[in-house]
Amino acid sequence: MGASDDVYLELLLFITENWSSIFQYTNINDIPLVKCIGPDGNLCLFTITELTQWNGVRLCVSGFLNHASWMIAWSKQFIVAAHLYFLPKSTLKSLCSFSKKDKLMYWLTNQVKASVFNVYEYADLLNKSVNDRKLVIAYIHFLYHSLSRNYLSKEQVDGLCAFMPLVDNYGRVAITKSGVLVPARGSNWVGLIGSNPWRQEGFLELGEDYLLSGFFAGVKTPEKGLLKFLETHVGASDIPYVSPPNAAIPTISAPLTKKNAVLLLQWIHNLKCKGIRIPEKFLTSIKEGSWLRVSISGCSCYRPPSQSFLLTSSLGTLLQSGSVLVDIPLIDENFYGETMNEFKEELKTMGVMFEYKEACEFIGKRLMSLADSSNLTRNNVFSILNFIKFLRENYLPLDSFIQSISGGRWLRTLRGDRSPDGSVLFDDEWKAASQVSDIPFIDQEFYGGEILCFKTELKLLGVIIGFNKNYQLVVNCFNSSANLSSLTEEAFTLILRCIRSLGNSSGELIRCLKEKKCIKTNRGYKFPRETFLYSPEWSCLLHVFNSLSQIDENFSGTSLLLYKNELKQLGIVVAFEEAAKVFAREFEQHVLSLSIRKENLLLFLECCRKLKGTPYKFPSGLKQTIREKKWLRSCFGDYRSPKECILFGPDWELISPITLLPFIDESESCYGKNIYDYKNELKGVGVVTEFHEGAKFVASGIRFPSNPSTVTSESVLCLLECTRNMQQQGKKDSLPDAFLKRVHSHEWLKRYAGYRTPDNCCLFDSKWGSFLNQKDGPFIDEGFYGSGISSYREELHALGVTLNVENGCRLIAGYLSSHSNFATIVRIYRYLSEFKWEPDCDSAKVIWIPNGKEDGEWVSPKECVIHDKDGLFGAKLNVLEKYYDLRLLSFFSSALDVKSHPSIGDYCQLWKEWENSGRKITLANCCAFWAYIAEHWSSKAEKTLAESLVKVPVDAGSEISLLRKCDVFIADDLQLKDLFEKSSSPSIFVWYPQPNLSYLPRRKLLEIYRKIGVRNISESVQKQEISLLVGMQLKPVNPKEVLIGRGLFKLILGFLAAKPSLKVEAERRHESMEKLLRLSIYEAAAPVEISYSLPLSSGDTVIVKACRMVRWEKESSKLFTQKLERTGGHKKLIEYATYFAEVISKGVLWEDEDHMFELCELIKLGCLLDFNEEAIGFLMKTKNLQIFKEDEEFLASAFPLD
Repeated sequence: MGASDDVYLELLLFITENWSSIFQYTNINDIPLVKCIGPDGNLCLFTITELTQWNGVRLCVSGFLNHASWMIAWSKQFIVAAHLYFLPKSTLKSLCSFSKKDKLMYWLTNQVKASVFNVYEYADLLNKSVNDRKLVIAYIHFLYHSLSRNYLSKEQVDGLCAFMPLVDNYGRVAITKSGVLVPARGSNWVGLIGSNPWRQEGFLELGEDYLLSGFFAGVKTPEKGLLKFLETHVGASDIPYVSPPNAAIPTISAPLTKKNAVLLLQWIHNLKCKGIRIPEKFLTSIKEGSWLRVSISGCSCYRPPSQSFLLTSSLGTLLQSGSVLVDIPLIDENFYGETMNEFKEELKTMGVMFEYKEACEFIGKRLMSLADSSNLTRNNVFSILNFIKFLRENYLPLDSFIQSISGGRWLRTLRGDRSPDGSVLFDDEWKAASQVSDIPFIDQEFYGGEILCFKTELKLLGVIIGFNKNYQLVVNCFNSSANLSSLTEEAFTLILRCIRSLGNSSGELIRCLKEKKCIKTNRGYKFPRETFLYSPEWSCLLHVFNSLSQIDENFSGTSLLLYKNELKQLGIVVAFEEAAKVFAREFEQHVLSLSIRKENLLLFLECCRKLKGTPYKFPSGLKQTIREKKWLRSCFGDYRSPKECILFGPDWELISPITLLPFIDESESCYGKNIYDYKNELKGVGVVTEFHEGAKFVASGIRFPSNPSTVTSESVLCLLECTRNMQQQGKKDSLPDAFLKRVHSHEWLKRYAGYRTPDNCCLFDSKWGSFLNQKDGPFIDEGFYGSGISSYREELHALGVTLNVENGCRLIAGYLSSHSNFATIVRIYRYLSEFKWEPDCDSAKVIWIPNGKEDGEWVSPKECVIHDKDGLFGAKLNVLEKYYDLRLLSFFSSALDVKSHPSIGDYCQLWKEWENSGRKITLANCCAFWAYIAEHWSSKAEKTLAESLVKVPVDAGSEISLLRKCDVFIADDLQLKDLFEKSSSPSIFVWYPQPNLSYLPRRKLLEIYRKIGVRNISESVQKQEISLLVGMQLKPVNPKEVLIGRGLFKLILGFLAAKPSLKVEAERRHESMEKLLRLSIYEAAAPVEISYSLPLSSGDTVIVKACRMVRWEKESSKLFTQKLERTGGHKKLIEYATYFAEVISKGVLWEDEDHMFELCELIKLGCLLDFNEEAIGFLMKTKNLQIFKEDEEFLASAFPLD
């Protein structure tokens, strides 16, 4: 403690330089050796351990020497809360000039955890540390003085104050706040409001501590010295600068002093200048609070601003003198002086009124409130009128005042108290209107004659003076309950004028009049809809049913003719168009009730005759109604529309026997014979009066008798004439479906062979004659109808009769089965063939098999075949080439699907019959059968034969037997074949032609046998090598030792390649040679004896034995050979060569016996030559044999070392 700062720094430097090597982990950490300034301002020492604990004291070093004294002085205030201890200023000063200052500072900051501060950083750390009321107050004094002495800038202070804790009026420390209010003592907000209305909005009210003087760190703060600092940097506000709360202010509901009133106005002024929106509740309390002093009739009182005026003195005096009933509350300028004129905009915002217009409206509203309370007397009304006269005479604007009172119900009328607007001052012009309407006339009995002196003022208020064509009011006040059956001429004319004047607006009046019996007619008073205005031209139309009344001509004289349009609006019939509508309505009602009698009809037809040639034409709707409604009675007793009726005449007699037609009922009990006097009029309304126009009725009324022989030729020709008319009147190629349906549903058209429907008939002509006779097909009987029927070709075609020769195939084919004459049938077949007929169903597919000229039978195409070249199917199928020429055979094939040749199925069926017969078959039949199978072989044929064939052919001498295919085998091993053929009878090997046939190759036939389930003999036998069973030793040998080498391969390849008849390509040649390559050769001292057994389906087993010098077992790829003893002489050599050649040739060409002998002889000769290559080459040349490049490559790969 007593050492100088220089010595102290040298000590610290020594520790620093030896820290990591000597001191870091020693008890020097617990020795007090770091100097600091304590809370009392004196020196104190701390250990390094105390200074480096995370929650302990911290060593602070001033970053600037000139800041050190200031921060050390203030640290005494905050040292308890912040635990920040500063290095003494003298030590800091020595440190600044110390030569190894940086090294020492590095040790202090890293090992002692010292912090280097300037005033702002120190203040910022304190801001986060102080939370005690006294320290918070001391902190703001620290900021205040640091700013005043330039230790902190304004911006730094603003940043610190934004997050600085504050003390509220309750002494609580708070950080978060929406706003800050200055302390209450001496503030404007307390003087104006009293309590704090901002509390609910999160405002913080500063405590009085901020107003007191203070002494900290040797500096003094005067009383209220912090207030300006708080307003500037903390945002503390007071009225008139603080934003108002959204709440009502209770103190404003009572009178305010002049000072507070001006303060309030200044507050509003500042808010408007800043563009701050004034809260609604706050502004409402100002507008409605009675705080503003006003003068009323010389007396002072307080009113809300919304009920106060600030007018010029002259205007205010004038209005108060002119208004007897209402006093105007003017702001007391004697009390406020000229101050109020400086705040006009603010007063307007509060609701104070300044305009003359507003004053007039105020007076009017007060008067209307008196009227609402029924306190407005007769004299009051005259006062209002006098006030209006006063304003008018003084040239003051009247609009605002009149507008404010004109809507009130204060004027007494004959219909009660009403507003002036719309009321009427009665005079003689209103007499007619008073008969039909309840007009609100002013009660002159109540007001007396004096009211007539105020016409100008009443008119200004909206009272109607004089009639002035005020038709709308008459209509609005129309008395719908009044008795209108005694109207005067003037009153009824006024009603018509109202309708004309108002146009669409008179709708309600018209509706009311329509429901009143107000029209005088020749039958008394009627509703307007029941009347019409007489017209000599068209009134006859309304006399048909006599349902409307004619207006009395004496009613209103001829003046009604001037108001036709208005009468029409009332529903009175005044024109032909309306009369036609009425007639149409009555007509429809009579149609519905079926009450149109003879007299109604004759009157109507007479009216039609009268209207003809005049401008008056029935509307299209009425025409349609007359034409389409069912109102005319027919001879069937029902009612029909005119267009559905016929006026009978002589032209209809021929068609009547085959039709039912709706003729008009001319009986005396209905319309009578007089109906014929109106033929033209009936035609005009749509009745059919001419035969050529009635074709449609024939179409719908055609009815053929059940016995077609009663239909005469004349009726048929008449029907065809009607058909022609139908085509001319409609679409040429189209007739009604219902007509065609009836025509086609009856057999009424006579053919040479009975009656048929038209669609089953043909019309014969020369074109048909080129192929057929008339009686060959369903042709119409011209002898019955005469030659004239040919003139109706188009009509017959439309009815379905076939005309064109190329279109008659279906009908002619359908007629075919009725014939049995072969010549006729051939003609028909040739016709059908010519036009490429194809039947549309299986039942139409039949073929005639003749038995002489006039006899035979019809058979199905499935029972026929075009050709049978082998003659196998004569007993099963009908072979058509026996009966018909080549042209018809093609037709049978294409049109009737007759098979050209028997199918696989037919052949299978034939084979089944052969199987079931148990008889042998001829060689020719067997060859024909299998040649067909080979020619038409396919996967489908394979499946069919495999499932159908149970037996297969075996050779039985001159004929062929059929045996179960499970007991028949393919001789794929000729040695086995030789053995079993010698020991079994009959043969067990499948038949094939010998010699080979070009159209039935043996190889293909054997492949077919395999596919349908015939087994190879080599795969079916069970063998037993007897020699081995008795202990014979077998020795594996090299193939070359038994002559199987390059020479043998070359000779065989040359033979296979040189024989075109073999058709063995290189790939197949090489496959055959590979079988030889894969052989395992075994040599025995004696011949190999083998036993073969073959089980049959009968339960028997065929057993054979073989003893040979050479034996090739194809299944196991083994060759057994007896050892060749060359000393045995020529006999042994030729015997071995023979057996060897037979085995090899049969193994290579087992499927082709025709070439097997030739190959066997070649191999035998080569064997005697030991297959020497030079000798073999010479032998091949003498036999014209050679191998090709691909064979050379194969030999090179098979024998690479040779």
